[in-house]
Amino acid sequence: MGRGSFPIGSIAGIRIALHPTWLIIAALITLSLGFGQLPAQFPGWPPVAYAVVGAGLAGLFFASVLAHELSHALVARRFGIDVKDITLFIFGGAATMEREAETPREEAVVSLAGPACSLVIAGVLVGLYFLAPEHPLGLMAGGLGILNLSLALFNVIPAFPMDGGRVLRALLWRWRGDRFLATRGAAAVGRAFGYLLIVIGVWWALAGSLGNLWLALIGWFISNAAGATVTQMSIQRSMAGIRVRDIMDPQPASISPNTTVADLVNERLARGESRSFLVRHEDGGLAGIVTLSDVQRVAREDWPAARVTDIMTRYDALAHVGPEDQLDKALEVLQEREVNQLPVVEQDGRTVVGMLTRSGVLRLIDTRMKLGV
Repeated sequence: MGRGSFPIGSIAGIRIALHPTWLIIAALITLSLGFGQLPAQFPGWPPVAYAVVGAGLAGLFFASVLAHELSHALVARRFGIDVKDITLFIFGGAATMEREAETPREEAVVSLAGPACSLVIAGVLVGLYFLAPEHPLGLMAGGLGILNLSLALFNVIPAFPMDGGRVLRALLWRWRGDRFLATRGAAAVGRAFGYLLIVIGVWWALAGSLGNLWLALIGWFISNAAGATVTQMSIQRSMAGIRVRDIMDPQPASISPNTTVADLVNERLARGESRSFLVRHEDGGLAGIVTLSDVQRVAREDWPAARVTDIMTRYDALAHVGPEDQLDKALEVLQEREVNQLPVVEQDGRTVVGMLTRSGVLRLIDTRMKLGV
C-alpha cells in the first residue's frame, strides 16, 4: 500500500486503498457530471439530484476501475503471484504484486486480464443502453459503457507500464530471451508515448482547451513510471548474485540489555560509534535492537533510570535475514518494514553473525551502477 493511502476494505483477501489524489479526480468527475453533463442531458431535475447522481456515476466508474485491477490480481494469483493490495489514485489504479511474472506467457495473460474485464463491463452496460435507449438509466449505462471501452482501449496501447506495454514487454522478452532488455525496449516506447501526450496536451491547452492539460499530466506520469521501472530493473540486475553475507557488517556494535539509557547515550551514541546497536544477552543471544530513534522517545530526565531493555525493539517484533539470503530480497524486507537495519542471524534464529544496513545496501548499489556492473 502506497504511503499516504488509506484503506477502505478488502476483497478476496486483497486490501483496497485510496490515495488522496483519488479524491481530487472523484470530485472533478462529480462536478463535471452533476453541474455540466447531467443538467444539459436531463433538464428539470432538482439540483441535489444532479449532485447525487453525479457522485453515484463517479463511484460506479471507479468501481469498474477497481474491477479492472482485481482482474489482474486474481489472474496473477492463478500463477502463484500473491497480491497484497490495490490502490486507486488520480490516474486509475495499481495492484501491488509480491513478484514479477516468471515467464512471458504469465506477463501477457496477467496484463490482458484487466482490459478484458473492462471490455466485458462495457459490453454489459452498452447492452443495457440498447434495451432502454430513451430511459435515463439506459443513457447513463451507455455512457459508463463508453468510459469502460475507452479504459480498455487506452490500456492496450503498447506503452509501458500500461497493460499493452506489458504485453509488448512479454513479446520482446520471448523474442530476445532477456527480461531486462525487454523492459528497456518497452519502457522506451512508453516514454516516447508519454512525451507525445505531453506535447499534445500542452499544444491543445495553448490553443485554448485547458481541459486537455490532463493529457500532459497522464503523459508525464507514463514517462516517469517507465523510467522508474528501468531504474528498478537496473538496481535488481546490479544486485544479482549478491548475498547478505557479502555486504553485512560482521562485527556490529552491540550492548547489554541492562545498560542504562544514560550510559548508552554518553558512552556510545554521543561518540558517534553507531546509531543502532544489537542488544545481546550474556551468552551472545539476540534480545533485540536499540536505535537512536528509540532513545529520542525517552525524556532526558528518565535516561539514568531507564534501561536498554525498556526501550529496545524486542526479538519477537524484530525482522531479520539470514547470511545466505539474496540481497534484493533483504532490501525488500528493509523497505516493507521501513527500518534502516536488520540483524543477520543463522537458521537457529538467535545466533547473530552480522548487521545489514540500508545505507550499506544503497552505497553498494550506487557504486555498482556507476561502474556499470
